Amino acid sequence: MRRLRVGAYVGSHLPVLLKLLPMTIGPILEIGSGYNSTPVLYWACFPSKRRLVTYENNPQFFEFANSYQADFHDIRCVENLNDLELSEPWSIAFLDSDPHDTRVHAVPLLHHAEYVVVHDTDQHRGQRGTIFDGVFQEFKYQFRYEAAWPQTSVLSNVHDVSGFRVMGENNV
Repeated sequence: MRRLRVGAYVGSHLPVLLKLLPMTIGPILEIGSGYNSTPVLYWACFPSKRRLVTYENNPQFFEFANSYQADFHDIRCVENLNDLELSEPWSIAFLDSDPHDTRVHAVPLLHHAEYVVVHDTDQHRGQRGTIFDGVFQEFKYQFRYEAAWPQTSVLSNVHDVSGFRVMGENNV
């Protein structure tokens, strides 16, 4: 079970999400809630009541996330994240679940989403690749946000993200 952590590094995915949110209009999926992503996604969806679904397997994080339950935001506590039905047509599917292998399992189930955002996709020192390399190959377009650590990847079979840029990256 993951620890409840706070700090700047746990929000390194926010620049990517903040870039994608105004580029899309459909429902958003969050697998693995967090002190940064859940409030930001909630408030981004609040004005238009945009559909937001959060799945969480950690009871402590579920308790936190559940405080954001609303008519447009469905928070679901699940025992096994590998058993999720993910066929809904998501505009953004954000994966930040624990353990990491649940993200690896979910990625291929989201090939139909406009954008799949996966947090913590770093290649560690001395490592040849990442646990995601095989499943990321199933996506036509890929982008890795490397300006903040841990890194965040954006995948899509719908939109070309090869030229994707986030504020602060490469002086953009």
